[in-house]
Amino acid sequence: MTTGLTARQCWRADVDRFRADRPEMKGPLKRFRIILLTESLWAIGVYRFGQYLYFEAPSAVRTLLWIPYEIAHKVLELIVDIHLWPDTRIGPGLYIAHYGGIWINPRATLGSNCNLAHGVTIGAPIGDAPVLGDRVFIGAGAVITGRVRIGSGAVIGANSLVVANLPENAVAIGVPARVLSYTGSAKLIPSSQKAQN
Repeated sequence: MTTGLTARQCWRADVDRFRADRPEMKGPLKRFRIILLTESLWAIGVYRFGQYLYFEAPSAVRTLLWIPYEIAHKVLELIVDIHLWPDTRIGPGLYIAHYGGIWINPRATLGSNCNLAHGVTIGAPIGDAPVLGDRVFIGAGAVITGRVRIGSGAVIGANSLVVANLPENAVAIGVPARVLSYTGSAKLIPSSQKAQN
């Protein structure tokens, strides 16, 4: 992990993003209820546990839990159709709005506080993988492929195909995606969520 944070710290930031999005849920068990009722958090939780297991856990723990983890990982992929591998570098505060049809290349890098909608593909099964900055917002059905860099604060519209670099705060849509403005993701990812690094 390149963030300097542990998998547990990243997981807490992930959950906090979902908590901020559910102000109607109140009470001392709010965190537990959100985890229990949010399918995309299940996938993120297994991903963060995989990072802990492979990069932080003592070798005895890794040996003991490797097979149960791999089974849970595969079962969860089949249930929620979110494909995240422990090798993928994802900063804290990942938010997946709707589960299903999400595939991220194991060599991809995502910054902190990124938002993904359903049907998002980041990277092809083979070849180089994209690098995304912080606070990148990706709409439903978008595909980012190749050795591209997406600047922090960028917005990629639904069903867009990104095959070239995008600068910071670029708003891009289309096939292939073209930059329409530089208003960025500030209105889509509130500043209170940005600060939860």
